[in-house]
Amino acid sequence: MEKAAHTGGRTRRGALFAATALLLLAQGLAALLFLRHGWDALAFPYPLNYGEGPLLDQSVRLAQFQDIYRTDLTAAPYVVANYPPLFMLAQVPFVWLFGPALWYGRLISLLSVAAVALFVGLTLHALTRDRIAAIAGGLIFPAMPYVVRWSSLSRVDSLGLALSWAGLFVVARWPEKRWSVFASALLLVAAVYTRQTYMLAAPLAAFVWLAAQGQRRRALETAAIAGGAGLVVFALLNIFTAGGFFLNTVTANLNDFRWERVSLNALGALLACPLLLLGSLAFLLFTPRKGNRSWWLVGPYLIASIPSAVLVGKVGSDVNYLLELSAALGLATGAFIAWQRRRPWLRIALIALLAVQVLALAQSSRVPSGLQTYVIEQRGEVAQLSSMVARADGPVLTDDYMGLLPQQGRRIYFQPFEMTQLTHDGDWDQRPILKDIGAEKFPLIMIWSPPFAREIKRDRWTP
Repeated sequence: MEKAAHTGGRTRRGALFAATALLLLAQGLAALLFLRHGWDALAFPYPLNYGEGPLLDQSVRLAQFQDIYRTDLTAAPYVVANYPPLFMLAQVPFVWLFGPALWYGRLISLLSVAAVALFVGLTLHALTRDRIAAIAGGLIFPAMPYVVRWSSLSRVDSLGLALSWAGLFVVARWPEKRWSVFASALLLVAAVYTRQTYMLAAPLAAFVWLAAQGQRRRALETAAIAGGAGLVVFALLNIFTAGGFFLNTVTANLNDFRWERVSLNALGALLACPLLLLGSLAFLLFTPRKGNRSWWLVGPYLIASIPSAVLVGKVGSDVNYLLELSAALGLATGAFIAWQRRRPWLRIALIALLAVQVLALAQSSRVPSGLQTYVIEQRGEVAQLSSMVARADGPVLTDDYMGLLPQQGRRIYFQPFEMTQLTHDGDWDQRPILKDIGAEKFPLIMIWSPPFAREIKRDRWTP
């Protein structure tokens, strides 16, 4: 009997080793795809996305000590700063050193994705003391196709998510330390002032986790410091911009909502990562809360990441609204694997299934990589457009290639999507710019109309 038990234990260890090796191989392949995707973007000097141009323009203006939150949208330039300023401020030293460029914003995003993966893994290890679960959960994040697509762009989302996860890790690792209250609260506030949608999931998870660990005073202190600091920063920004901060980051973001966009993205998530969704749901519903301290951080974060994901239904939204949910799925999946330590064969099966899921994610990520390659392959044509912008005698109107304007030392004159949405809402009168177009004031107008997204013109330009 002892020999049989010894043989059974050796068989389990061998199976666990094989399943873990398969998972690490799958995650390694996904990581290579992520790195190649990021490198291709860093080597491409021109815009890859509509939102990169306005953010670079705002970084340049901040580097020149100009206000980016305008209050008068009736006079040119017709531009809106949709986000809080931290990501743009992070680029200011690079603007001073290297001039206007997109590579440093993309580098910040790529490093931020790596930081999110690291903090998810470290948080899981702090909660479970399970190295396999920590590595598995952390490396899910850069394997997600939504993350791969957004990681290479100079956008605010990845940095904000990294800051929020840094705050969560501090809370999970040192819940009893007084200094952790201040550190986590300030990191959570920094995340909100990078992207405003990060004000729910991480702060709520931190509060519930601390309270569940018997650290109710720490929970209240964290909430008070984060809430107080957030309100003070909001008041100061709004005062110094004469109300422009609220107008740009709140009023101008109230776009139309389409539930069909939510349904389409939900179907896409179900097809891309069914095992992650099922595993996360199983952890949420079937693992006991009593004696399972990880549930009190994982559960609230997973639940609170859903409202942010639902905002993908806003007109003009993209997969960036799914980044927080992607991190939550990795967190919950890792926690579910850790919980199965008392059921070794089930744990082995879950690890093997996760390897298959990661391989499927890597295959799905070829789609966003293909879209980026489509743009990069037009490098010669975009270089010609850049030269035309440099030679233009007057303001230039464009959409996806707005990033060419600050690169050529020009201000963005008109942000078509933002101003079109304000027109639809009745908050902006487009007649002055229509008059200017009719008078041929603009020597160059460039409209991006790719074959795979022809309807995009409808949201960016009025008929």
